Amino acid sequence: MKKTSTILLTCATLAFIGCSDSTKEITQTKEIKPQTTNITKPEVIKETLTKTTKKIYSIEEIYNNMCIECHSADGSGNTEKLTPTMVSQSQKEIEDSLIEIEKDKGHIIMEHNRGEILKMGMEYSAQDMAKYMYNRFNK
Repeated sequence: MKKTSTILLTCATLAFIGCSDSTKEITQTKEIKPQTTNITKPEVIKETLTKTTKKIYSIEEIYNNMCIECHSADGSGNTEKLTPTMVSQSQKEIEDSLIEIEKDKGHIIMEHNRGEILKMGMEYSAQDMAKYMYNRFNK
């Protein structure tokens, strides 16, 4: 009986000590004053946004940055580079050609170029690009 009493007394003491320690922690937590928030510098925000957001390019930006060199500003193409004219094609013909390129149907240079365009994050649909090119060159 003496052994059981000692064990119970020890457990009660440990429980009391454990409770008193947690009470101190709660008291300390209540006494902590909130810190003033640091305002993030604009350049840090810009860098973070650049890393987390992706620029969305317009069809015009994609054409002017990636296509114009070979297909020209007026859509006339370049015979030396074997690039076709867009001026005499219908919107459907342009779209069909772009869809063939997407499906890797033998346009080796354009398939490569499209891959490079996509690597740069310049995504576009064949339909949107065809509509843009047709409207730009066939007024």
